[in-house]
Amino acid sequence: MTASTGMLLGYELPDAGLADPTRLLVAAARRAEAAGIDHLVLGDRPAARPAGAAAPASVVAASLLAVSTSRIGLVMNAATDYHEPYNLSRMVASLDHISAGRAGWQVITGPDGPADANHRREGVDPAAGREARAREFVPLVQDLWDTWEDGAFVHDKATGRFIDSARIHSLNHEGPALQVRGPLNVIRPPQGRPVVLAPAADPLISPAADVLTVGNPDFAAAADGSGRPRLGIVTPFTAGSEALARELHARAGAPRSGADRAVLVGDAGQIAQRLGSWFDQGVVDGFTLRFPLPDSIEAFTDTVLPRLRAAGRFKAAYTATTLRGHFGLSRPANRIAERG
Repeated sequence: MTASTGMLLGYELPDAGLADPTRLLVAAARRAEAAGIDHLVLGDRPAARPAGAAAPASVVAASLLAVSTSRIGLVMNAATDYHEPYNLSRMVASLDHISAGRAGWQVITGPDGPADANHRREGVDPAAGREARAREFVPLVQDLWDTWEDGAFVHDKATGRFIDSARIHSLNHEGPALQVRGPLNVIRPPQGRPVVLAPAADPLISPAADVLTVGNPDFAAAADGSGRPRLGIVTPFTAGSEALARELHARAGAPRSGADRAVLVGDAGQIAQRLGSWFDQGVVDGFTLRFPLPDSIEAFTDTVLPRLRAAGRFKAAYTATTLRGHFGLSRPANRIAERG
């Protein structure tokens, strides 16, 4: 799927508090876009961090970057435990419209005690029924995106007819964990359905995902045969020499590789060679690079990317205008309309 354009690459921007988030986020996004990076991932955790504030809310940051860029994909993290399907579907659809088809949602599930503590109310505990909610949540959000068929917004001033009500659908969804009537109050997104990313190892949400994340490529399970793009997660520490890279790694607390990500330490040539090796072996179709500091983005873009591009492993320029296009995904048919 990626043979003609090389590996897919995304940058996960630092999620620590930033002294000047607007300037730093916009600068990082524009640098990434100038380099041809396919997508940005914007972290979002609704709980305070012991070391300080978190990054701005992902939907707000993504909306800012949507009007500050024109080609790069914008993926917002959002947890199924702390959103309602209708509101989240509406926000991601709105982002897709604002960005002209560059929106994505990376699904977050799993326990998070501090965040749970911020979202309890009478009769509601995010820790209760977490698995049932996650399993039902993603297909429901995708169905909401399909409640408006293409062409439902007629906007015919001559006749005064603005919508074709036959092309707008209520869901009347009543599942074990979630009840939503619909339809969505936003017309169908430019991509049809924005791109959904989820961990391949999570059986609750991976079946509905468009793109799978596999964590450390060294531990990645075999592809599931679906042909969906697979992204490894890598934290790179790079500098002008291996010794300097090791100093950066030590100053960051010497994080280690685990099942959830690979940590690479070395000069630009060593980092490019390791990424290229995983890609050439067909272990993954690309990577989301998780940067520990904003300065790390500049170092990778200026030193590693040119080596990947010179080796024919990364494209010379954008070949698509939407996030689905960057991933080689077609625009999906409206499955509610297909059901009749």
